[in-house]
Amino acid sequence: MSMDSVIDLGKACGRKLSETETARLREVGNSLNLREDDALWPLLAAMEYQRVYYEALPEKIAAASKTIMDGMAAAAEKETAAAQARLTDSVVQEAQNLASKIQYARLAPMGLLALICLLAYGSLMLWAGFRIETGRDIPLAAVLHMPSGWLISGLCLAAGMFCGGVAATEFAEGETGWWKKGIMAFGFTMAGAMLCVKLIC
Repeated sequence: MSMDSVIDLGKACGRKLSETETARLREVGNSLNLREDDALWPLLAAMEYQRVYYEALPEKIAAASKTIMDGMAAAAEKETAAAQARLTDSVVQEAQNLASKIQYARLAPMGLLALICLLAYGSLMLWAGFRIETGRDIPLAAVLHMPSGWLISGLCLAAGMFCGGVAATEFAEGETGWWKKGIMAFGFTMAGAMLCVKLIC
């Protein structure tokens, strides 16, 4: 086997040997005083193939690692974006839930109470003005027989039903402050019921 045919074996590397690699192979053969048909040429070619293969291996590993890392980074970025979207949706939904709870659970009873107090105050002022103007001794219970008495009674019952519904919902959800709204519901309901009894009797 000649040296040139051995050098052609470089095609086993998947490419033709470069001039540098061919010169190196010739130089090694010359330094060992090998003849053109020496039996060591195939061994030298095999060793050169191994050297070329292992020199290219780090680049192949780096390219494969880069591909894997790019894939992992893309998957992590996609998962992070999905998690952020889910978190944003959850925060928005929780904010809406809290806003609706604050709006209905706190403001509605306070608004009804303010309206009841306003009606009661107006009725008392009307009673006081009528009493002062006429000079007649009209009992305070007469305030209840005014149209505002029926309104106050109805509003008290409505507030009691609303607070009772909110208390029942909070109890079902396992919240701790449900009993406060339950007490409010009981108070509003009792006040409305007592006013109804007074108006009927």
